[in-house]
Amino acid sequence: MASVALRTLGRGERRPVLEVFDGLSERSRLLRFHTPKPRLRDAELDRLVDVGCCGREAVAAVEVTSGRAIGIGRFVRDADDASTAEVAFEVVDEWQGRGIGRRLIRELSALARRQGVVRFRADVAAGNEPAFALLRRAGHVVSARGEDGVFEVLVELSEPLRWQVPAEQRDGSVLWVLSAA
Repeated sequence: MASVALRTLGRGERRPVLEVFDGLSERSRLLRFHTPKPRLRDAELDRLVDVGCCGREAVAAVEVTSGRAIGIGRFVRDADDASTAEVAFEVVDEWQGRGIGRRLIRELSALARRQGVVRFRADVAAGNEPAFALLRRAGHVVSARGEDGVFEVLVELSEPLRWQVPAEQRDGSVLWVLSAA
């Protein structure tokens, strides 16, 4: 059984971002970035690690035994509307379909709510059903407009759950360890 810890990504923390990017197949990169992306340019990496303040947050899923990052979810608050944030996710291919995205959206939604964000906006490639499903888990889909094979999806976040999730819980074959580090 694998153990996975969720933690906030620190400002400027490059290694987890690169580990997740390296674990994405060409198809997964195309679905996430909407264009072929064999590598991240320095300016792109700088933008992805500019988190931890000013409405820019990220949560990393880390396989505990190896310490390797296996997924990242992030949001960036809109400059024109502080109650809305753009959200994005990446989960390495070998871990897709094992609940990592569900945990990331849950943690990001809670973090966003605490900061006054009530809506997520995401650009989702046509045919990326797992991404659409994750967004539906976050709340009520208000709109989904598509152009050139990419849909802009707007989601009103659900109210936070009234009960607390235990510090550790089993989800399929994964033991979740929630941490604030």
